[in-house]
Amino acid sequence: MRRSATRLFLIALLLSAAPSRGQLMSGGEKFHGCIVQSGPSIPRSWPSYWNQVTPENAGKWGSVEYTRDSYNWAELDKAYNYARTNGFPFRFHCLVWGKQQPGWIADLDSAQQAEEVEEWIRTAGERYPEADYVEVVNEAIEFQPYDYYPVYRNALGGAGATGWDWVIRAFEIAREAFPDSKLLLNEYNLFGGAKSITTYLKIVNLLKERGLIDGVCEQGHFLESVGAATIKSRLDQLASTGLPVQITEFDLNIADDTAQLNKYKAIFPALWEHPSVEGVTFWGYIEGTMWRADGWLVSSRGVERPAMVWLKEYFANWTSAVSGPAGAAGPEGFGLLPNFPNPFNPSTSIRFTLPAAGRADVSILDVSGRAVRTLVSGWRPAGPHTVRWNGLDDAGAAVPAGVYFCRMNAGPFSATRKLTLVK
Repeated sequence: MRRSATRLFLIALLLSAAPSRGQLMSGGEKFHGCIVQSGPSIPRSWPSYWNQVTPENAGKWGSVEYTRDSYNWAELDKAYNYARTNGFPFRFHCLVWGKQQPGWIADLDSAQQAEEVEEWIRTAGERYPEADYVEVVNEAIEFQPYDYYPVYRNALGGAGATGWDWVIRAFEIAREAFPDSKLLLNEYNLFGGAKSITTYLKIVNLLKERGLIDGVCEQGHFLESVGAATIKSRLDQLASTGLPVQITEFDLNIADDTAQLNKYKAIFPALWEHPSVEGVTFWGYIEGTMWRADGWLVSSRGVERPAMVWLKEYFANWTSAVSGPAGAAGPEGFGLLPNFPNPFNPSTSIRFTLPAAGRADVSILDVSGRAVRTLVSGWRPAGPHTVRWNGLDDAGAAVPAGVYFCRMNAGPFSATRKLTLVK
């Protein structure tokens, strides 16, 4: 897909005051978040770059309940309260992960383990009821609890009839403990091919059939050798579930500044601009504080690497609707007007303005990015235009209510707006 056709923007932000750095974009369409690490204080620069909070280690069971029945909430409280105070979404990472659990769980029998897991999840839910996102199970495919503690997995139901009963049980408890949160499943190396995306989708669909999952996640580690086309293909597969997608734990571990910058330019738009991706969480940004030594974006002295300079410009372009090649006429007047309705119903008009005569294309996409209806295609005069979408696809069949996207292309400029179709 042409670069000029994939840089997305929201024209509404041209017509209203621009948000301050760190605030969510108009309508909260996407977030660019980062971890908050344990320590005496959160870096003063943090809200200059990020707008969603994830604790790096403080939310893991092994960190909170290192000693049985003795809970250390201090670092997790810090992250949670920082998010609440600043109006940032909070992501709880994570409830069940076989690689980082309290050591004493191994000394209990299966019944006791089951009781302790449930107690942990319910206690966390009572303390953080306003968590926006809750990562219920992390890395289920490889780091299953039995790899470290022989009967912990079995305490949650083992493989069972579905092959993944233990994951289902964890989500059942979490749904009760966090009734107002979006529940997520997180995995890694699906893009790189080391983990089976077929297996992952099987787990996701088992949870979806039971109404237990609200989003699917893929970690952004180890993408240094993965191309944009592969990322797009894998994202399409994840989007086929009909669930929102989040990119978690993102970093590019590249020592050379130019090489890191070029890799960001090559693959980050494929992640960010996919219509099913609702946000990206970076796994740190300051030199000397990250688990991957060369993934940092800001030096310990506060100097930004070229990749961070580019990211700031990229996000600013997204939020201020600047698009198109250098020197091209600005997109003022092109795009979706700020009163574009959401929820959307088939009786509502879609209005757009072209700054100059030329070809314009307006399409409705589903969450996987597939075009379901073409509304405008071909030459149009300069000026305002109005079209309607009647809720039908190109074949004349009614589409189900749900999330869609209206995409508009005209010359070097492009705009996309999320729709929630109601009938």
